[in-house]
Amino acid sequence: MAAWMTVLLLLVLGFILLLMELFIIPGFGLVGISGLILLFVASYLSFKTLNILVGLVLSIGSFILVIILIRFFADKLSNLVSLKEKEDAERGFRTSTDYANLSGKEGESITSLRPSGMALIDGKKFSVVTEGMFIAKGIKIKVVRVEGGKIFVRKGG
Repeated sequence: MAAWMTVLLLLVLGFILLLMELFIIPGFGLVGISGLILLFVASYLSFKTLNILVGLVLSIGSFILVIILIRFFADKLSNLVSLKEKEDAERGFRTSTDYANLSGKEGESITSLRPSGMALIDGKKFSVVTEGMFIAKGIKIKVVRVEGGKIFVRKGG
């Protein structure tokens, strides 16, 4: 087979493998890497067996075509690796529960708080944190402040 035919065959196979990676096979793995390797081998053979001008044109042209493919299909690539939907509050998703309504309420420590542990407030169990002091199990506590998902307590009375 003629040298130019081998180079052309390697180029076509390399681009076919890259297109398969873009549209058929998710991610970027063995098929995409094999396509790039075939393009490099085609460029090398064009320098080696044909002439330098053909090798340069082929190498630069292949590089530009790969960049154009990546730019043109960037949306498709980003859809493959990113989530399409958001988890927002309107759909019922929350990052943490709002405990602001517990501020000022009293309860009882279920476990020892050193400085964190469990407490019973309004008949429900909550994970709480003291302001640095030790509170034994069964002691009355009071919620002094709430910061995000953290409930801060101190001895109540």
